[in-house]
Amino acid sequence: MMMKIAMGILHQTQDAEDAIQNSLIAMARHMDAIEQPEDIRTVSYVRTVVRNAAIDIYRKKERKNISYDDLLIEPADTFNLEKVVCDSEEVRRVIKAIEQMETEYREVLSLFYLNEMSPREIADVLNRPYNTVRSQINRGRKKLLKLL
Repeated sequence: MMMKIAMGILHQTQDAEDAIQNSLIAMARHMDAIEQPEDIRTVSYVRTVVRNAAIDIYRKKERKNISYDDLLIEPADTFNLEKVVCDSEEVRRVIKAIEQMETEYREVLSLFYLNEMSPREIADVLNRPYNTVRSQINRGRKKLLKLL
């Protein structure tokens, strides 16, 4: 079932296998969402996670297939190494702050900011109501700002 869903989106065996592997890792992190294997909620959860993993791989491949003519390439003399280093340090600081937060906010903010998932996708992956996820993102942002 998982391979069929992934192949329907990606159309390549290797990419479909990667999507399944990514989804298994994601589901392993949230084993509490999985109950009985035959339960309709479990099947729906697995399908959603696999579909989202396949879509993520598809989107990443689409970004890589953009030609250089389509990109606005900065001239070498405008590249600012200091800015790149500062940005990466800022990301590390945000990640550390997220890791210090309570579990419910840590999960939601990690998926939202680090994995760039939409609130609807997060709700599907975590098996939580959409409005709950949106509230947790907003409350988590406020707590994150205080930590930073």
